[in-house]
Amino acid sequence: MTLSSCRKNLLTVDPPSELPANVFWKTESDATAALMGCYASIRPLFDRDYYFDGQAEYVRDRNGSNSTTANNLRLGDAYNNANYNPTGYGASFDKMWRYLYGGVNRANYVIENVQKMLPEANPTSIANLEAIMGEAKLLRGMVYFKLISMWGDVPYISKVIYDNSEVIDVARMPIKQVKDSILADFTYAFNKLPIKGSALGRAGKPAALAFRGKLQLYWASWNKYGWPELEGFQPSGAEATTAFTAAAADFKSVANDYGLTLYQNGDPGNIDSLGKADVLPNYYYLFNPKTGNGSSEMIMVFTHGGTGTGQGEELMRDFSGRSHEGSQCWISPRYELADRYQLISTGDFLPGIHGTSHSITITRSALARIGSGS
Repeated sequence: MTLSSCRKNLLTVDPPSELPANVFWKTESDATAALMGCYASIRPLFDRDYYFDGQAEYVRDRNGSNSTTANNLRLGDAYNNANYNPTGYGASFDKMWRYLYGGVNRANYVIENVQKMLPEANPTSIANLEAIMGEAKLLRGMVYFKLISMWGDVPYISKVIYDNSEVIDVARMPIKQVKDSILADFTYAFNKLPIKGSALGRAGKPAALAFRGKLQLYWASWNKYGWPELEGFQPSGAEATTAFTAAAADFKSVANDYGLTLYQNGDPGNIDSLGKADVLPNYYYLFNPKTGNGSSEMIMVFTHGGTGTGQGEELMRDFSGRSHEGSQCWISPRYELADRYQLISTGDFLPGIHGTSHSITITRSALARIGSGS
């Protein structure tokens, strides 16, 4: 008796849990799904920037939330184990460096594949695909902006990298060239994005214009005041003037040309008596998802999910007391922060606070009361 069988080579079978790239990049929905992955990858690179306030004397980090042992979370991991003391800025930020370039690679993945889709795309899809690429370029520009703000000259990578051997010998590019590439990304995004993002958390023209203005403002300041820590940087008064002028034009356009308004028309609202928080000022509701979402004051928004979604944010955990769910009160405002508030009525500083310890808890309502001149 002869037995025969038809066998597949298991090493060549496509994994059933993954969609091959040659099948995936076909439709607008494919490109949108990839863009959402890009947003999810880059969002945690900006979610704990208040840590950098620890570089001044006004915020105290309990050395917990930036420790892997104390906070073994995926989100915000780029900030873990870095140096947030008033001295030694830029030290121990190897994880941030690595995660930032991971964000660059995710953005490049979207840009590169959408570019391949455009030649054969349906004419009715081209504008949306270009907008998706504009969002990816905006995100890439934001990441590179953070890189040059922290390290000055950095390697510039504009293609998808599949192995470290491809970039191990890439030299740092002079900051001016990187800045020009970021500016080009922001300008492309501005030209291709819709006036308003298609959904909460999606960028529109004002976001691209605001980031372009911010980049030019930083470039102007670096050129006017110098950057002595960056070896070889040569300030230019002419570059400063040009960049200041361009930044002012972009910011003026953001403020005047897109119908953006302050939340509740800028009305601060009411506050409770000192020590109570039953009546809260309007800025509390601005940051409440049920009331503030969609406010035109929000120019660029990263959205978050609720408890148990893996898409949360860490503000409550870092700042709230232990009585609030899983909060740890890792970050504490120091009393010097309150000392920096001025009375609206006179402009004078309040009398200094003298605590028994080097830090105290300052409630939101107390700061609102100080700010209102009470």
